[in-house]
Parts: sequence; structure tokens; C-alpha cells
Amino acid sequence: CFVKYRLINFLFPSHLHTLNDSFKQAQPNDLMSNMRIVAVSATLPNLGQLASFVESGEAYVFDDSYRPVPLSIFVQACGHIGKNRYLFDKSLDQHVPSILKRFSSGRPAIVFCHSKKETETLSSELSNSYTAPTKLNDSALRKFAGQTNTPSLQKCLLRGIAFHHAGLDASDRRIVEEAFTSGSLFCLCATSTLAMGVNLPAFLVVIKGTSAYRGAANGHQDIDMGTLLQMVGRAGRPGFDKSGTAVIMTDSLSKTRYENISQGLKVVESHLLESNNLTECLNNEISQGVITCAEEAVDWIKHSLLFHRIQSNPLYYGLSGRSNDNIHSFLLAKCADSIKKLSKIRAILEQDDGTFSPDAASHIMSRNFIDFETMKSIVKLPHDCGPLQLLHMLSRCEKIQTPVRRAEKKELNEAYKLVKYKFEGPQSKIRIQTPEQKAFVLLQSSIGKHHFRDASLRREMSNILDGAFRILAAVEEYARVGSRNGQVAVQGWLMRRALYSSLWGEKDGVLNQINGISHEMTKKLTNNGIKTFADAMNSSSEEIVDALNVTPSFASGVRTASAKILQRTLKLFACTKPNEAGGLDLHIKVERKVKGGDTVTGGNRIVYYSLLVYTDRPGGLLHYCEDLASDAEMIVSCPPKFGRA
Repeated sequence: CFVKYRLINFLFPSHLHTLNDSFKQAQPNDLMSNMRIVAVSATLPNLGQLASFVESGEAYVFDDSYRPVPLSIFVQACGHIGKNRYLFDKSLDQHVPSILKRFSSGRPAIVFCHSKKETETLSSELSNSYTAPTKLNDSALRKFAGQTNTPSLQKCLLRGIAFHHAGLDASDRRIVEEAFTSGSLFCLCATSTLAMGVNLPAFLVVIKGTSAYRGAANGHQDIDMGTLLQMVGRAGRPGFDKSGTAVIMTDSLSKTRYENISQGLKVVESHLLESNNLTECLNNEISQGVITCAEEAVDWIKHSLLFHRIQSNPLYYGLSGRSNDNIHSFLLAKCADSIKKLSKIRAILEQDDGTFSPDAASHIMSRNFIDFETMKSIVKLPHDCGPLQLLHMLSRCEKIQTPVRRAEKKELNEAYKLVKYKFEGPQSKIRIQTPEQKAFVLLQSSIGKHHFRDASLRREMSNILDGAFRILAAVEEYARVGSRNGQVAVQGWLMRRALYSSLWGEKDGVLNQINGISHEMTKKLTNNGIKTFADAMNSSSEEIVDALNVTPSFASGVRTASAKILQRTLKLFACTKPNEAGGLDLHIKVERKVKGGDTVTGGNRIVYYSLLVYTDRPGGLLHYCEDLASDAEMIVSCPPKFGRA
């Protein structure tokens, strides 16, 4: 999907065929005025229309004759699926050794699997039962095996086999890649991410199965043709081989379909009308003032891939005729539906003449890259929202969810027993099975610094924070300038602080906010009476060394960091006074105190203060002031009947 980047002069999007995935295709005009674009794809069919979409005057096709190493593709039927897809996919493992023996000619092979566990399982089976077709370089393999601390990988490497997936530590992935490129391995079992990223070609590529399990909610799904062709394209090593071979393992009924793979991908279609893609794209333009009515929205669509494709293939989009009037009426109705959705969540303000303008929710949604369903959930947050409601709201956001894999359910259920907030119902019967439940556990596990044995879970727990911080920033901003619910803004702050500091609150300690202080160190310091920044600053280095068993220089650094944090403090005084209108005003005075000289200034400050004054009523935000850094006095008008019984 194309996004506005006004500071970019040259854009080089690769894998352009992924437009056929469920992504948004937006208007290119906004980003192309001063930008050069070179878009490439190894598997793109309707090149002309895509070139027109990106407003290119030139398009070039490089067919197989340009390929440096000729490629042969074979499709191997491995029986019928039957009633159990899982058992069929598992049975494919037993066919791999014979395929390697028949097609590899003693040269390196990559076997693409569709899950991390599959790569490890197949590697282990091959290392136990398959004999290398050529003599192995034992000294090189021992060297590579000695560099990893993963026992299962060590065992495979010693047999000239390895596995590669995103769940491996970066150091282990690097070891495997070096071992394969050096020619020390004869077989590498990898997930499809290898085909889209690292350049590791092999003489033989085997694709073990043409479907992948996408979690309980989606079941087994066929891998898309673009990904399949990317994997096939790894066959053949320029400079080493005169040809390359790819073998696709599938079921008997699907064999004919994959034998026609040489015809390439299906035509790339637009996904702008799917889900809330159109609503979100229109909101971005409404927020910028580009679109102010439904007719302007239709004009905007005329610069999208959707308009190019709907003229060529109207039936695909549910349109019977292809006349200009039919297309215009169809698009106008779609735009009206999206505008109605935005109006319902108060993202836009509609006028009597049919025009509209953006409201706070529109700007917040666009600025923070928030999808429509998430923004709708933010708008619906009650004025007395608490941490549990925030956690549920975050967990329901599809953008931060990941599928629940079979191999990780045990660890997720173990982690759930340790988290602070629980699901409703008998706890003994609760099992983590859905992406929403998984997100709920990962968010709280991040705060609790839970250590997952599964590297994929550790990575996903880290990745989920980026999305959560972005959503919480939108929650806070909408509470301040949209709903004006002060309680929601405060809870958003507290949740963001909890995720950032890995602390639910001051009762859990505060010292692990200092760089280098872990959750366990905070507990040790607390047990030794060092709970606050003031405690750490006033303690001697020897006391911190005894508590943590660290070096004196580290202990001195903890004391120095605590002193910097406490260098700037603010005192707040507040009282109510009658005003001339017969109501009450809240008089607030802020006094800034600096200890030991104002040496921490400007961007070097590590402590920031914000002031938020609110009541417990809906829309009860009275005053907000960000980044209080100096003495200040302010008067805030209290709401009617404030302070009265």
C-alpha cells in the first residue's frame, strides 16, 4: 500500500505482486508529484494496469529467457487428503528423503515448510535417517555447530542439515546462513520467509505442501501463488549450476492446478472494497482536507487501482455493467457507506449541503495509523474505563494479534496463570485458543517480564508493544480532545507507563526504569529497603553492591541516575474559590524545584510532567497542560454544582 511521505524523493517498492494480498491500494497522486518510483516484481501478470496505477510511462517485462539459470518445475502428487488435513500434511515428511535423492544430484537443497515447528521436526528426522549424498566437511560442520547453544540445531548441523525460521535467535540464523552459503550443508529446512528475504539459492527447492495452518480461526489455507513462485525462484545458483529444479509436493486432486504454474499469477485485483479499507483510505484524505463530499471521494477513487480493475473486470466487484454511469453510481454508493461509518463514530461532521469536515477522531485515526474498528472501540470506551477494559480493547485489535500455534499453547496457558487480570468464568476451564486471548496474555506478560522459552513468543511479545503504544497514544489524545473523558486519558497514560516500565505501579517498585536494572534486580533492592529513587540516591554504593552483587561503578551509575531523576521536582497546590458568577474556580499553583543546580536542560531532561484536571463525569476533562517545566499559576472553571451535595 502506498502512503504519503513528502520527504521521500525515490521509492523502490519490491514484490509489487503483493498488491494481490489483502492490503489497501491508495491514491498515488499525493506521493508522486516529486517522487521517482521503480516498482519490481518477479511474478506480476497484468503489468500494464499496474504501471498505469503507479502512473508510469514505461513498463518492462523480463521473461524466463532472461533467467541466468534455467528452471525445471515438477509437481509430485503425494496421495489424497482424506478427512484429516493435518495427518496428510504430516505424511509428506516421509516423501522428502526420496525426493531429495531423486532430484538433488548431490547438490544443496532447500525444503520449504509452512511452520517453524515443521522445519525443526523435518530437520531432526532427516538427520536421523537420511544419509548425505556427498562427503561432508566434518571440520567445518563442527565449527558451525560449536557456535550455537541450541542443542537441536547443533545435532542437525553435525549431519549437514539445518533449519531456519524467524523464531531462531539472530545469531543462530546467521550461523545457518553462513553454513549454507559456504556449501557445508546439503539440506536446509526453512519457512517461506526465507524466500522473501535472505538470498540463499540452492540447486533444488522442495515445497512441502501447498497449504498452511493459519490458526483456529482460519484453519488450513492454500499458500498464495505469489509466495509459491517466490519459493520456486530460489532454485538454481548462478555461477554454480547450469540449471535449477523445483519440486512442489501436493495432493492428487491439486496436481493439475500446480502443473499450470508456468502460466504465472492470477491477475492482481484491488482490495480497496474489502473490510474497512475504503473507509480508512477516505478518512486519511478527509483528515487532510482533500475530500469534503461524496463526489470528491469518487474522483479520488478514479486514481486508484480499483478504478482501473473495475473497468476491466466489473463482475469481480459485484457490478453487472461497465458503463461509466453504472461505475459512477456503484462507487458513489460505496463512498456513501464509508462516509456513514465515519459519521457514526463522530470522525466527521456532516453539513446540510452534503459536505463534511474532519473532527478529532478523524485526525487521530489518520495521524496514529489506527484502523477503523480500533478507532470505533476507542470512541466507545466508557468515561470510567479501567485497566481491564483497556486490556480487552487492545487485545481485540486485529493489528496486534497473531495466530495461536499448537506448539505454544502450553506456554501461553502457563503464562496466563501468572498474569494480573483474568478472563471471566471458572479459571480452571480457561484455555488460550484465540488471537485475542493470546494478545491479552502477551500484553500482561510483557509488564510482568515473563520469560517465554519459545523464541517466537518472545519476539511477538516485543512486537506487540509497538502497536499497543500507538493505540494507547490515540486513546489518550481522543480522551483529551474528543470525548474529554479525563479518566480514560489517565488510564491510557498508566497503561502505557506499565508497558514501557514493566511495572503495574509504584507498589511493584520503580527502579527498573533505570537502564540496566532488571525486574529481578528491583525485587532484590526492595528486599534490602531500597524501593524509591530517593532510597537509591541516599544509599551508598556499597549497599547497592551488596544487594545486587554488581560492580561499584554500576552501583555508582544507579545513584547518579536516581539523582538526575530527582533533580527536577514539581510541587502542586490547589484550592477552590468562589467566582463572580456564583460558581467555583479551581486555583492551581505549580512550583518548580531544582536540586544541585539546573544542569539537566532541554532535550536532556529525563523526567516530564503533565497536568490533567478532570471530574468523574462523562466529558469531565477541565484542563490539560503538557510538559510542565516551570512555575505556573492557572485558574480552571469548575462545572455547575461542583462541590455541592
